Amino acid sequence: MPRHTRATRRLPALLALAGGYFTVGVASMSVIGFAQPLTADLNLPPSAVGGLVTAFAITYALAAPAMQILFGDRDRRRMVMTGLAGVCLGAVLCALAQSYGMLVAGRTVMALGAGLVGPTVSATGAILVDEDRRASALATVFGGMTAAVVIGVPICSMAGIAIGWRGVTWGIAAIAVLVALAVRATVPGGLRGSRSGARVLLRMMVDRRIGMALVVPLMQMSGIFVTYALLAPWMTAVAEAGGRVLPETAVPTAMFIYGAGGLIGNALGAVLERRFGAVSTLRITLTALGLGFAAALVVPGGLVPLYLLMSVWAITAMSFMAPQQKRLVDLAGDRAGLALALNASALYAGMSLGSGVGVAVHGGAGPLLLPAASLAFVVVAMLALEISQRPARA
Repeated sequence: MPRHTRATRRLPALLALAGGYFTVGVASMSVIGFAQPLTADLNLPPSAVGGLVTAFAITYALAAPAMQILFGDRDRRRMVMTGLAGVCLGAVLCALAQSYGMLVAGRTVMALGAGLVGPTVSATGAILVDEDRRASALATVFGGMTAAVVIGVPICSMAGIAIGWRGVTWGIAAIAVLVALAVRATVPGGLRGSRSGARVLLRMMVDRRIGMALVVPLMQMSGIFVTYALLAPWMTAVAEAGGRVLPETAVPTAMFIYGAGGLIGNALGAVLERRFGAVSTLRITLTALGLGFAAALVVPGGLVPLYLLMSVWAITAMSFMAPQQKRLVDLAGDRAGLALALNASALYAGMSLGSGVGVAVHGGAGPLLLPAASLAFVVVAMLALEISQRPARA
């Protein structure tokens, strides 16, 4: 079968797998969108939402590799469907929650299911197409996460006002069921990876090339979330430093621009990878991201410069994802599923680390210096990339 024909025939399956990532993204981030009605309903402080985000991120970071160790040799279609069932169950628990503890429990169950879905849909997408189409396939699959940021979270935010946060959570459960049915209908059965024990996991992490390749997304995502997690106070501080008042609509608009830029970046990453290769593309995207954070230190307080910065951050950040996954697949060989699970763990760990550092910088040095901390993380990511490229010693 011609390569382009095979890729076209696999498109429905890739889109269904992208739906899996969309479900993971909405499950993890939607709580930010309906934070206000949730905290008002359960009489919780605003900071409680941060705990719900952290509970999901930490559980996902631990669950993603653990699930591959336990179930990596199972039928991948069944693994994705099982993970989506876990997300559905967790969403139901959240929708029925009458206390903060039950919410945390529901979020934890959702994260366990998501930890099975995320790495498995990436690994499945990579083997559905020929090697020279892997970056495009991975970009298509990860595009579900981008769509969750651009479409899913804003819709959840608006729906939280219209139908309440419980109604939105029931909707997430329904999405998980619908995506599972789509996966069942389009993804071929019988696709299996290999189950890796804890020793294999340890060997992979201490392997200099793979280990340092995993440090790269950890540092990259940490750098992004130092500033992104505190976007509102940073934008407010920049506007005030320029003698302006930030409009109420500025932050939602910036988040929409970030999401739209992410869609462009997700597609651009695959194009650049085919043209320049994975490593060169990673160098390009990290350099551009670093320059974007450097520019943020001197940006004037007008809305147009701020929005331009958001688009640069988003495009460069998301252009990183497909070549990073492609490189790990190439480095790990038949352990690609475990490598992608560790990559997903690194991304979610970076979200937690970056957010924590951002809070510390905000409290100590002030919001205007958040991009400086972001830049420092990106520089470390660039160094880790170069170290991972050094040939092994004889």
